[in-house]
Amino acid sequence: MLVVYDELANILAGVAILLIGMMNLSGGFKIFSGGLLEKILAKSTDTTPKSIIFGTVSTVIMQSSSLVSIISISFLSAGLISLLQGIGIMFGANLGNSAGSWLIVGITSIKISSFAIPMLIIGVLLFFQKDVIFKGVGQILIGIGFFFLGVDYIKNGFEEVKEIFNLARFNVEGFKGVLVFTALGAILTGVIQSSHATLAIIISALLSHQISYENALAATLGTSVGGVVTALLASLSTNIEGKKLAVANCIFNFGIAAIVLAIFPYFVILVDFIARFIGIEKDNFALKTAVFHTLFNLIAVILFGLLIKHIVKFLDHFIKATKDKNKDKALYLDPNLTRYPDTAIEALRKESEHLYNNTYAIIAHTIGFNRKDIRSNLSFSEIIKTKKWFRQNVDLDYLYQTRIKVLFEAIMEFSAKAGLHIKDEEKNERIFAFKIAAKNLTEATKNLKIIQANIKKNSNSQNKNLANEYNIMRMNLGELLRSIEELRLVEDEKAYLIIKNFTKAKEILKEIDNETLKKIENLLSQGKITTTEGISILNDTAFIAKIAEEIIEAVEIIFSKDEIKKKEEDKKQEEN
Repeated sequence: MLVVYDELANILAGVAILLIGMMNLSGGFKIFSGGLLEKILAKSTDTTPKSIIFGTVSTVIMQSSSLVSIISISFLSAGLISLLQGIGIMFGANLGNSAGSWLIVGITSIKISSFAIPMLIIGVLLFFQKDVIFKGVGQILIGIGFFFLGVDYIKNGFEEVKEIFNLARFNVEGFKGVLVFTALGAILTGVIQSSHATLAIIISALLSHQISYENALAATLGTSVGGVVTALLASLSTNIEGKKLAVANCIFNFGIAAIVLAIFPYFVILVDFIARFIGIEKDNFALKTAVFHTLFNLIAVILFGLLIKHIVKFLDHFIKATKDKNKDKALYLDPNLTRYPDTAIEALRKESEHLYNNTYAIIAHTIGFNRKDIRSNLSFSEIIKTKKWFRQNVDLDYLYQTRIKVLFEAIMEFSAKAGLHIKDEEKNERIFAFKIAAKNLTEATKNLKIIQANIKKNSNSQNKNLANEYNIMRMNLGELLRSIEELRLVEDEKAYLIIKNFTKAKEILKEIDNETLKKIENLLSQGKITTTEGISILNDTAFIAKIAEEIIEAVEIIFSKDEIKKKEEDKKQEEN
């Protein structure tokens, strides 16, 4: 068919070229997005109006609501923005997307191919430079060049294909026709995965008189409905928060589509009135289509923006994660974040904290305590006197596989992918540090498996001297976990002191073997324990010391804040 109808091939080639342009635009902006985008995001989304403005402006600049949607879903799933902020950004992205219709209308009114070729040439030359900034600018110019060229192909293709590929066959009078073209716009956008490409087809068909003005408006409305597909696909690989945001996007687009369709004739009258008011000629249907696109998105932002808190409550109430008690999974490591250094590092920190929380719970239960015991003000000697061991043994092999190993592997995989995109040596060192922290927590759990049976059996021994030594091991680990809990709650100044104490504790751990050996020799000489029991105490004390050291080293990485690190560095400089 494409061989017979060369003109139809031109339209399809135009769509392909336009999509290549959009991909290059996205790629170019990703080069610049690094830490800058994350810093702007953090400062520009602390209120709902700011979130909407950020989504609008970033989409207008990048000309890709899909990219902004994916970034929003990724950042939300990593816990770096709230659902409220994410919805605000997504609403703004929909409004910013309407700028594309104005751009396409402008392109179709001039001989744009004369601009496209020079942009492509300059873009390619810049892209092959070593400097990252030149590469980014070059890829953006390549994207714009292909975008312009694609629209030109589509426009010319429709001019030549009127008799062969005539959208007029779908023209239906009245409201039925509006529904048909809304569906066509939605399906086409969902398949092509680009509302800009669909808008280019719609406006080109309108200019070539293949479809009526009302049907063009309906198809434009359909592009917003079809545009939800990208966000839905992006949310499939995210956690429940990312899925909530994708559903919020559906509420926005399906909601405004239903409202506009319900009052379509009156909405067209409103568009015509606004067009006259701003000086658009009566028969300039292409520009009026752009007005329509902007107007319904603006009304949607105002309407749903007022309801945004209710939407959040609705989503939180009805969309909940299915609880899988058998296996944990990474909560923050969205693959889309690996391209954004600062965000990737923050996601790793959060996931490392998730891994620590699992390790903390497993260790506490394995040594006979629970979270309430660790967080209480009672001394561990008092807790041990009044608290009985859990009857059921902790299945450490199972917990290691389902709570520790799965997160360790996810952290390692994410770190490897993030490292491919990060050139900054300091940031790569930070990523490597989180890998070390994850490894230490994993090793601590594995070492605990080795001594688990001895701890429970010997701390309950009829031999009070043997039981006392094992209860001391339990208390030492309990005190360490309690100190870490304090670290997570205190201010930076006190946190610095706790970190400092951890450093001292590591030095003390190195001397613990000699002290334990002397104590065991004394107990053996008095006949209070057997030789076998003495060897068991020595071995298990060494394992406890190793576990404590591994936990401390992991905690120093995960919970040390920039201020704490800076104070440590300043002190070292003063000492030197």
